[in-house]
Amino acid sequence: HRKRIETRLAESEKKLNDFVNLLPEIVFEVNANMQIIFINQRCIDFVGYSKEDFLQNKVHLQDIIIPEDFVRMNKLFVENFNGIRNTGNTFGVIHKNGSLLNVQIHSNPVWEDKKVVSLRCIAINITDKARFEKKLKEQEEKFRLIYENSPIPYQSLNTFGDIIEINPAWLKIMGYTREEVVGENFAKFLVPELRELFLKRFENFKSVGEIKDLQFQLMSKDGRIFIANYNGKIETNEAGKFIKSHCVFNDITLQIKAENTLIQSEQKLRELNATKDKFFSILAHDLKNPFNDIIGFSYLLSSNIYKYDLPKIEQFSNIIHQSAKLTFNLLENLLDWSRSQTGNLKFIPESFDINELILENIDLFQSTANNKNIKLFNEVDSILQVYADKNMIRTIIRNLISNAIKFTNQGGFVRITGSLSKSFVTISVVDNGVGINYDDQKKLFRIDTNVTRQGTEKERGTGLGLILCKEFIERNGGKIDFESQHGRGSRYFF
Repeated sequence: HRKRIETRLAESEKKLNDFVNLLPEIVFEVNANMQIIFINQRCIDFVGYSKEDFLQNKVHLQDIIIPEDFVRMNKLFVENFNGIRNTGNTFGVIHKNGSLLNVQIHSNPVWEDKKVVSLRCIAINITDKARFEKKLKEQEEKFRLIYENSPIPYQSLNTFGDIIEINPAWLKIMGYTREEVVGENFAKFLVPELRELFLKRFENFKSVGEIKDLQFQLMSKDGRIFIANYNGKIETNEAGKFIKSHCVFNDITLQIKAENTLIQSEQKLRELNATKDKFFSILAHDLKNPFNDIIGFSYLLSSNIYKYDLPKIEQFSNIIHQSAKLTFNLLENLLDWSRSQTGNLKFIPESFDINELILENIDLFQSTANNKNIKLFNEVDSILQVYADKNMIRTIIRNLISNAIKFTNQGGFVRITGSLSKSFVTISVVDNGVGINYDDQKKLFRIDTNVTRQGTEKERGTGLGLILCKEFIERNGGKIDFESQHGRGSRYFF
């Protein structure tokens, strides 16, 4: 009977050993002396040693466990033999060929007479997992270093727009500490007028999933305002639901200023080119024509002085006189304008009675007005003091009265009025002439467009007078404008 029991027990043990040898897990057993007393086939295959190497104590645990891990294993196993359960630990294993493997060992105590006599262990091969985790850790460290040392500010927001992560570059440019920022809504760091706009754009960002070159004005802790150019994407879960945003920005304040400076320089260059073209146009055409008249009609007079009757001589003399006056007026404007463009025109403001300049210019144009039967009315108070550059204001009044006479028909009128409001005097030159059509109105006071119209009796102009008036008025801290209806006259006021 005992023999049958031993046979059956041996058979069961063999079946158990066969079963354990078929397991894909590594199975072994150690005694209190850290000697391997059982090992399965998977374990033999895993470490490269034979069963006899282990069971005959040719190879010990300390031979296959890396030294620093064996110290830890020995300590843990001692705890287990003393009844303190400590399992699921990872260790490095040295294969017979010298390669490094990784296992996670789960142990279970074997009790006899209330004493732990051995530990049965299952080891799981986690070599690939360990390599992956090591690689992942290295990548995480690499990205952490990039994240921490990147000069590009980074921020991450939750679905409410609250800041959940920023990098040191963000804190440096904004001047805050991490504790002052994390958990705050991003709108807090924008200029006040953009906060509502951000909330709208953030909702759109979450919907679209990406932003490119989106600009906001940020305010740093010290109150400095700068323009930030944002690019970013959102992170979603498997269901496509928003988790958080990832954005970076760069400070483009200097770039914007440079672009604006370039635009202004380009505009200035266009104005300078237009000024040059205007100047040469006047020299080539408008200054040449009056001299043609003067030379031509003076030659006819000198050649036929005894042949022409008195009305003919008077007619030619008037033409010469008008051409000479036009040339003189043109030269005055050209010289003033040229000096203003080159910075050689001195600005000397003083207090004076503006009515004196108006009377002076009325006397200057009285004969011209009489020739067209135009009445000139001065309705400015006899004493109206202003503070400005007298020569510039004289030029402005001269040009405006000259224009009014030029574009007023026979029998019309030109009125000069003045009014005082607060600290400014407004002078108006009003006529009942032909007015200005809508298209030409848009071109007045501009150097880059040429508005040269003939007067009611074919008087010529240069289109320079109003441009000069505008420059002189603005130099004196004032402004100039006009009102006009085609066929019903104009009012220029400054």
